[in-house]
Amino acid sequence: MKRVSMLVLIAALSACASKPTAPQPETLDQKLAKQGYKLGDEVDHIQRWNVDGWGRIDDLHVVFNAGPSRDYLVTVLGPCNGIATATTIGFTETAQQVTKFDKLIVRDIGFTDQCPIESLHELKRVKKS
Repeated sequence: MKRVSMLVLIAALSACASKPTAPQPETLDQKLAKQGYKLGDEVDHIQRWNVDGWGRIDDLHVVFNAGPSRDYLVTVLGPCNGIATATTIGFTETAQQVTKFDKLIVRDIGFTDQCPIESLHELKRVKKS
């Protein structure tokens, strides 16, 4: 009886050891580093007239370019459908400022989604990893 139990235990342990481990998903910090950014302080608002471009990090995060040396991370409350294929991204505004009370407006051919903003952060430029 002991021998059978020992064989079952060995078989179970070897089965666990042979399974490949799933790769861990990238963290936000890793994604930002690949694009040459480091997360900075949270901000209350971004002046809307400063926003002159955008780039997607993932379905929750977009970078707003606001001039030659100012970039901001916009985080939405939940996955925003269409960010990956969006032809344009706009935003609602509060008193000529983008705040966490506003929404991203994501447009693609025949599709529009409004995604509530959760937070805004300054981004600092670093060497791409």
